[in-house]
Amino acid sequence: MSEGAGTNPERLVPLGEIVGTHGVAGLVRFRPYSDSAAALAAPCHVFLQNLRSPRRATGLTGGARRAATDASRPATAPPAENDASRPLRLLSARPHGRVMLLRLADVATIEAATPLIGAVLAIAEADLPATGPGEFYAYQLEGFDVVTSGGDRLGTVDHLIPTGSNEVLVVRDGAREHLIPVIADVVREVDLADRKIVIEPIEGLLD
Repeated sequence: MSEGAGTNPERLVPLGEIVGTHGVAGLVRFRPYSDSAAALAAPCHVFLQNLRSPRRATGLTGGARRAATDASRPATAPPAENDASRPLRLLSARPHGRVMLLRLADVATIEAATPLIGAVLAIAEADLPATGPGEFYAYQLEGFDVVTSGGDRLGTVDHLIPTGSNEVLVVRDGAREHLIPVIADVVREVDLADRKIVIEPIEGLLD
């Protein structure tokens, strides 16, 4: 993990969503949150959250329908207390266009894979691959102060929203809220020791 960052063995870190099936042998199509796919070093243990009931999932086959991303749910939040987290073993993961194809233990037919559509795939925080010096996972930015390069404080990172290409920091200061994309042109410095993020506002970002 990043410098000074401890891990919580009970916390689950969402990595992306299962958005469809692939073929008839139980493969599922997985859409990762930005670069989170790097954490899927199969074989490994994973958890499925927000599972649908088999009845509600009927008819969602062949990856023809894609689950909509719930942008209101923090990308890195632990599951809500009433969420069912189903442990599974990830056997393999490989890129396939804009998604990844996953093979999960005990999911060997399309009938077994279909109810998984719409589920969020998570991994235990303690099982995330270690990062190098100065590196971090995006979810670890929660609670960091955010300031502009000119020294103006914008607030603290409440949570992150995945967009598919990059995360977005939801920065709040009382009733004020700013959405800050985690891209090189905007995020100029991440100070892990001081828990501070320095941004360079682009035109219209803070309007």
